[in-house]
Amino acid sequence: MLARPTSIRSLAFHRRLPLPHPPALLRRPQGPPPCPTPTRSLMVFSAEIAVEEAEEEALSTGAGDGGEVSTEEWQRWGTSSPLPNVVSAVVRELLRMESLAGEKMRFGGVGSKLKGDFKDVEDKKHRAVYETLPDSDQKLQYYSARQIGCRLLGSRGYLCQKCWLPMEDCMCSKLAPCNLWRGIKFWLYMHPKDFLRQNNTGKLLWQVFGIQAAPLCLFGIQEQEDIMWDAFQRSGKGKVSFLYPNKSTTPKSVQDLKFDDLTLNAECQEMEAQGEPLNLVLLDGTWSNSAALYRRLKVRFSAFLIQHAALLLLVCVCFHMKNHCSRF
Repeated sequence: MLARPTSIRSLAFHRRLPLPHPPALLRRPQGPPPCPTPTRSLMVFSAEIAVEEAEEEALSTGAGDGGEVSTEEWQRWGTSSPLPNVVSAVVRELLRMESLAGEKMRFGGVGSKLKGDFKDVEDKKHRAVYETLPDSDQKLQYYSARQIGCRLLGSRGYLCQKCWLPMEDCMCSKLAPCNLWRGIKFWLYMHPKDFLRQNNTGKLLWQVFGIQAAPLCLFGIQEQEDIMWDAFQRSGKGKVSFLYPNKSTTPKSVQDLKFDDLTLNAECQEMEAQGEPLNLVLLDGTWSNSAALYRRLKVRFSAFLIQHAALLLLVCVCFHMKNHCSRF
């Protein structure tokens, strides 16, 4: 008899090995042995294929078991924002397609990708919808929502909603939460392909400091990006910094960091008294994806500065008109 599988490789081996019925194990074959059929050897198979198939089986799930994603479920994955409308719409469409197809969606591999025939049908549907969208911003929102929707449905019942690791590997009990100095607020600006990724390390920020001190903002999700930029508006442009590596600069320690002539080692009490924190935006993605994140931040920051300057000009004009009218 085979032992119970204890690893991915042994699980893959069990999947490939056809078990005979118990009577066949006791029956002694009569006469000469039959000619062997040209089947693949049980022990000769690619380890990579075995791991891939076992991983697919481990991650496969029926999305319809949980229905639509609620706001409560969405927030348990590490965010305090409401469920984005575009993500909710994508999830509803996936569940509707599943119902029409009459079979469960299957997910597997890194990022809980769709598998099987349903993947081909969904991909054609996705491409058709994508082509009808009028501008690049709407295309980006739909792309991001599709990535996030598949990850939400494919991770149900498999990943821990706090540490994003498989349930049996949950590390939440190993982490000790602590308070972040209230003069600083981290914003984790994450690419959708890193959302619910098991080897993602950015999630450690809100596991340690909490989602209020280190909120998550997903690239291309308008509602979350608006929340982040509203916070920047309240703090002012002097309290917003994007941490992004630059090949032409020399690495510095935390003590050497300066933000508009304000060091982290000085004037801390003054910053606390002002109320609004210093916003540090951390980009979370691969090198190519983080470049896209940075470009989007720069474009919106330019618009943010123009809006800031226009508002300042309006205040100056109003102040001048008030002083001018008071002379009469």
